[in-house]
Amino acid sequence: MLYIKFALPFILWAWVLSSSYSRYIVPRVLSVYDLLEGLENKKSGKTRSLHVQGTSFLLRIVLFFTQMYVLTAWSAYSVLRAMRFAQLPETKGWIYYLSAFFICEGALGVVARKEEYRGFFSILHTIMAMGFYVIFAFNPYLMKNSYAWLMRVMGMNF
Repeated sequence: MLYIKFALPFILWAWVLSSSYSRYIVPRVLSVYDLLEGLENKKSGKTRSLHVQGTSFLLRIVLFFTQMYVLTAWSAYSVLRAMRFAQLPETKGWIYYLSAFFICEGALGVVARKEEYRGFFSILHTIMAMGFYVIFAFNPYLMKNSYAWLMRVMGMNF
């Protein structure tokens, strides 16, 4: 019964994250990438200068870090949820971590599947978010700097 309290809401949140991110965020990001590619491919001589390419690269970096932070928050949430249930005395911890891994990676996989490959920075944020589940699971103290707000919301202190 306790496992159902863990898994059902978690699967629901995974579905909400993957479907809403894929439906609302991914098309906006793709439109920004379309705009940047249009600016880079213009054949107007000097306007394709270092200024245009530098601005395009800077916007790609900002998009990358913003998306990585948002998607890595899902990985941090998954680890914190597994930790909260694994700390209960009547449970076996490994089943929660393993289930959270599959649910987290499944939701991020749905997001990754909806994204279109537009160069290295267009997919790296999803790959990094997938990897951060393992990093946070093995060393949860790394969440303290970036996701202290999430730890407070979930009532986890360590």
